[in-house]
Amino acid sequence: MRTLKSSFVILAIAAVSGCATTGDGASWKCSAQGLVNSHYTGSDSAMIHLQGFTSGGSYKVTKNSQGTEATGTTANGTPFKCVKPQ
Repeated sequence: MRTLKSSFVILAIAAVSGCATTGDGASWKCSAQGLVNSHYTGSDSAMIHLQGFTSGGSYKVTKNSQGTEATGTTANGTPFKCVKPQ
């Protein structure tokens, strides 16, 4: 019985993991020179962490008219671009 319960839990986790979020709720792919880490989900700002800094910052973005790309500039003038997942 325990094996059956464990199998059910594993299948339930696999089913939920397979449901990927799409649209603005999903993390976009960001790029910038010296990028260490980033996080953007379609809002009006992105978290960008660059090499040489102990942490990242939140920076305002501008989306293109199609809503598929968001661009911005960090406090030290580094431009970044985030692209919506397909």
